[in-house]
This record gives sequence, structure tokens and C-alpha cells, in this order.
Amino acid sequence: MEKHIRIVSWIFIALGIVYLLATAFIGVMGLMAVTNEIQTEDVALLPAGLTGVMILFPLALLGILHIFTGRGFQAGKGWARIALWILAIMNLGNVPLGTAIGVYAIWVLVKTREDVRAAT
Repeated sequence: MEKHIRIVSWIFIALGIVYLLATAFIGVMGLMAVTNEIQTEDVALLPAGLTGVMILFPLALLGILHIFTGRGFQAGKGWARIALWILAIMNLGNVPLGTAIGVYAIWVLVKTREDVRAAT
């Protein structure tokens, strides 16, 4: 099971990096769109900025959580198991890749829990 723990950890770290890259990409594209519109005509910056923050902040937070959870699970931290359960369930809605990642993470969590029970 150690191999599966490492795989799940690296998958969640990679997924967190993808979330952060998506945040940066969407942020740059939004910034370019807003600055382009400002040059041609008046644009309400406050609604555009608030919309961007409302989308990008949770996406960046999700990326950071994935990275820290992956590192914590790999190190065997107790809090990381709980966080991994939460993130794995959240990933089930990201069809099809997130669903596969979520199911695999839940399978690893259940199997590692069974191994802990069998050892005691």
C-alpha cells in the first residue's frame, strides 16, 4: 500500500499545481481582457474585479489545499487523511478525470484504514 500512498500523494500534488497554473492563466487572461476594454471604452472595474476574485481565490485555495494534503498524506499525518477524504469527495464531481482520481483516493484511504485495523 505504500506505493499507492505515494501515487495518490503525487497525484494530489500535481493536481494542486494544475489548479494554481489554471488560476494564474485565468487571472492573466482576465487582466488582459479588462485592460483591453479600458483602452477602448469605460468599463466597470469593480464588478469585473470582484467576479475575478470570487472565481480565482477559491481555485487558488483549492490548489494549495491539494498540495499540502498530498505532502501531508505522504508523510503519514493524521490531518491529511481527513483532508484527503474531503478533497477526494469534492473531486468526484469533476467528471471524468476528477472522478477517477477521487475514486482511487477513496479506495486507497479505505485500504490503508483496513491495513491499520488488521495490524492492531
